[in-house]
Amino acid sequence: MKKFIFICLLTSFIIGIAQEKKISFAKEFTYQVVGNKPSTPLVKMYVSGNNEFLSNVSFRDFPMYFFTDALATSPVGLEMNNRLSGNGSGSYFFGAMSSSYTDDPGEEYIFESKKLNTKETVLGMPCTHYLINFRSKKETSTRKDDFLKVCIDETSPYNSFTVFNGLVKQYLKIPKLEKSGLKGLILKLAPEKDYEKEYLVMQSAADSKDFVLIDHKKIITDQQRKRDSIMIAYKKQQDEYSSMADSAVVAADSAVVSDYDDYTYIPDYVSEYKKDHREDGNLAIHGLSNDKLWKGLPQHCKNFEKDLPKFNHKELQGHLKNYVGQMCDMYLTQSSYHTVGVKMTLDEIRREVLYLNEIQEKLDASDQKKLNNYLKNLD
Repeated sequence: MKKFIFICLLTSFIIGIAQEKKISFAKEFTYQVVGNKPSTPLVKMYVSGNNEFLSNVSFRDFPMYFFTDALATSPVGLEMNNRLSGNGSGSYFFGAMSSSYTDDPGEEYIFESKKLNTKETVLGMPCTHYLINFRSKKETSTRKDDFLKVCIDETSPYNSFTVFNGLVKQYLKIPKLEKSGLKGLILKLAPEKDYEKEYLVMQSAADSKDFVLIDHKKIITDQQRKRDSIMIAYKKQQDEYSSMADSAVVAADSAVVSDYDDYTYIPDYVSEYKKDHREDGNLAIHGLSNDKLWKGLPQHCKNFEKDLPKFNHKELQGHLKNYVGQMCDMYLTQSSYHTVGVKMTLDEIRREVLYLNEIQEKLDASDQKKLNNYLKNLD
C-alpha cells in the first residue's frame, strides 16, 4: 500500500509541471432566488468569449466554485493571485455524493425536453420556455412534478447549458448522459409547478475585466485519481473489510501528509504593488452572499463610498476609495470560505498607502485636513 501511495505522489509531481492558461472573462452574470424566501445572491457566473465559465454557487450559505470549459465541469478553489486549484470545497461535496452511487455506477439516464409556445423577457433579453427532465432508463414514465422549466436566450453567444449539464453529470453521477441539444443563456429556472412562485432568475449582467489562471487538465486528472482511489477502496472494503482496516489507517495518514504539503505551498513573490491595476468596483464586499458576514467588518465598510470627503484634488478620492474598500475586503479573510484574492488585495493596499503618503505635500491645506480627519475617525 505504501508503495502504491508513493507512486501516486510521484506521478502527481510529474504531472504537476504546470500548463497554466489565463482565462479573461468578458461578462459577469448574477442570479438570485426570488419568491417566498428572502432574496439573496445565490449564483455569480463569469464567462469568457470562448464560453469558459467560473461559477460561484452558494449552497445554504456554503460557497462553492466550479470551472467549466470544453473539457468538463470541475469543482475548484480560488487561491491567491487568482489561481484556481482542485482543492475547492465542492470537491468534498462531490466526494460525499459519489458514495451514494457506487451500487450501480453504470446506470443510464435519458434527457427529455419540450419546447413551449411561450416566452418572457428578463433584463431586456427575450427567452423561450422549455420543460426539461433527466430520468433513469429503468423508469417507464416521468411524473409532471419532476420537470424543470427554464427560459433560454437562444440568440446569446454564451452557452450556460454547458454549466448546467456539467453540474447535473457531477451531482447525479450520470456517466452516459445523452446530449441535450439545447444551447443558449439560461435566464430563469425553477421546478415547473413553482415557476411563478419561487425561481432562480438573472438579476444583473455586466462587463467584466476579471481573470483566473488554471491548469484544468491537471485538475481533472488529480480529481479523477482521487475518485478512482475512493472506488477502489470501497470495493476492496466490501470484499476484505477486516484486512482493509490497517491499510485504511496508513492511507489516511499519508493523505494528511499530502494535504499538509498542499497547504504549505506558496508561489514565489513578485513585486507588483506599484503597478496601477486598480479596477473601480472590483471589491468582494460588493458581492457578499451572506449578510451575516457584515458583522466581522468595521461599521464604515457599509456604503463607505457615500461618506468619502469631496476633495479639490481630482484623483485623491478615487485612491482613498480604493484604499478603504481593499481594507474592508481584508476583514473578509477571517471567514473560512472568503473569496478575496489576498495577494492582490495586499498589493492594492500597499500601493494606496504609498500614494497617500506621497500626495500629502502636494495637497492644499483644506484637502490635507479632510483626508487626515477622515482616516483618523474611521471606526
